[in-house]
Amino acid sequence: MRPSTTLLKLGLTAFFWALMFHLGKYAVGFMSPESIGGWRFLIAGLVLVPLVSLREGLDWAGLRRNLLPLVAMAVIGIGGFNVFLFYGLKHTSPVTGALIMALCPALITFLSALLMRGRISGRQLAGLALGLAGIAVVVSHGSLTALLSLSFQIGDLLVLLAATSWAVYSTLPRRFITGLPPLQITTGSIALGGILISSFAMSTQHDFLTLPPLGVVAAVLTMSLLGSVLAYLWWNDGVREVGAGTAALFMNLVPVFATLIGVALGQSVTMAQIAGAV
Repeated sequence: MRPSTTLLKLGLTAFFWALMFHLGKYAVGFMSPESIGGWRFLIAGLVLVPLVSLREGLDWAGLRRNLLPLVAMAVIGIGGFNVFLFYGLKHTSPVTGALIMALCPALITFLSALLMRGRISGRQLAGLALGLAGIAVVVSHGSLTALLSLSFQIGDLLVLLAATSWAVYSTLPRRFITGLPPLQITTGSIALGGILISSFAMSTQHDFLTLPPLGVVAAVLTMSLLGSVLAYLWWNDGVREVGAGTAALFMNLVPVFATLIGVALGQSVTMAQIAGAV
């Protein structure tokens, strides 16, 4: 694969993930977060499993051997992440949600060091501090009074919990999963997560088996096929081709794309969001 093609795919992956915030904000106006997450990952699992089987085969022995950590990843990183994110998007803007999620790389570095008993460099600590400062500006909406009184919007705090869930999801394989390639881990956790969250939604939400408006169906399908299936496939290809460090840089494009999409949709961008992004 040519390097330019790989970089284009990584850029499109960031765009798909940015688009998810706006589609999620739209969908939660018609469906419960549990039902959205259930359908999103149930469809993604049904597509990913045969695709990966044809592409490289599924390591059933490895999947069974790592079943417990995969279930933990499914519960925390698929179920918890989606429920927190979509409930958060009911009460905050897609741009703010994307900016808060931009803290994930720093959180992953910090949690990885704690879990693996590694050292965190001064530069990494400075990066984490800057990231936390940016999030503080965003969630306080630039209000020093709100920051000092710890008065934050519930939606922002839920998205922050989603970011923490995603950081835990991304960190667990480094310590608890052995002998299983990243794409196999992704496929196993998405398939398990889809089964678990859709089962939970079916038993607790009356709208799981109710057909929503066609626009919502299109939004969920787009989040599933582009934001989950294609994005994860291209992300794994990118990591394999250019390395995890270079691929991770493209995560910084997610809030940029989310902001540009918001502007294109006529949404305003506040000075607090700009300052937090910087």
